[in-house]
Amino acid sequence: MNILIIAGGTGGHVYPALSIAREFNRKGHSISWIGQEGSLEERICLDEKYLFYHVKSKGYLGKGLIQKLVALYFFKVAFIKSFFLIKKIKPDLVISMGGYVTLGPALVGSFFSPLFIHEQNSIVGLANKILHRRSQITFEAFPETFRNFKHKVACVGNPVRKEIADLSHNEIRESSMFRILVLGGSQGSKQINEIITSALNHKTISPKWSFVHQTGKLEHYDLKQAYINSGAKFEIKEYIHDMASEYRNCDIIISRSGAMTVSEICSAGKPSILLPLPWSADNHQRINAMYLHEKGAAEVIESNISNSESLFNLLIGLENNHNKRKSMMHAASKVFPEFTSEKIYKIIYESLKI
Repeated sequence: MNILIIAGGTGGHVYPALSIAREFNRKGHSISWIGQEGSLEERICLDEKYLFYHVKSKGYLGKGLIQKLVALYFFKVAFIKSFFLIKKIKPDLVISMGGYVTLGPALVGSFFSPLFIHEQNSIVGLANKILHRRSQITFEAFPETFRNFKHKVACVGNPVRKEIADLSHNEIRESSMFRILVLGGSQGSKQINEIITSALNHKTISPKWSFVHQTGKLEHYDLKQAYINSGAKFEIKEYIHDMASEYRNCDIIISRSGAMTVSEICSAGKPSILLPLPWSADNHQRINAMYLHEKGAAEVIESNISNSESLFNLLIGLENNHNKRKSMMHAASKVFPEFTSEKIYKIIYESLKI
């Protein structure tokens, strides 16, 4: 069968789509993909040898009037182009992952093939709100994301990369060092860099602490100097290529709380201190973070420089409390369902008898 994946925009949409694509491909099905030109998903499809097609699109929510009109124009163009793409691809089923790039192609695809959608966040995005009525089954990562929608919904978690899903957890890492992994996302986080810089400048760092700090391409001169002056062992990386290895070798994670980030942290079974992005759409990062906190898997602090002391104190407390860390590790590993890609395949298989 020919499976059409529609995903793009950010890694938060693309990487779970890739996990699903690989599962279908492993079962002998061919993969076609619609995304954006010159994008992460295009590079992935080249590596995976999937057929790739592109549409142009622009975000709509949170934009000014002119930008919204431009977004609507691009949607109209993408919608028309999608008719020709769908006729060419002839998919047996369509899987759409949310985000503005998906709306036109998935809407067109739903008139010709069974549509399935997946929502990664705790708050439903605009595209999936619209597409939900057209989907045969809607997959959600967080329970009751679609509680106000009347349609068939399956809570399956987020598909994470196999190398991360395969990590063992629930055991405290045996090491003389307390290894702290700081994640700013692929674009980096200026706020997190500033909070860490402030903590390093005003506190005495334990000689047992070591940091791996992922900064993106943001300027990090002040951060680097703060690490040097503190005497802390550190490694600054613009991008982490082997994320599974970093998860495996850390004791605690400081991070934003995007849906895929928290899903990977939980899959790796690691305790975390989460700093939600204050201006995330519908405040979904805070909702994601508080969901983990309520499960006992994470501590949550507001993302501003005045909280650098709170962050520092949390690190000290967690370093010295092995039982607390182990409890958080166990809780993290239980937050989301496991084997998500396999479950999605099985549910689609049973619904279509493919």
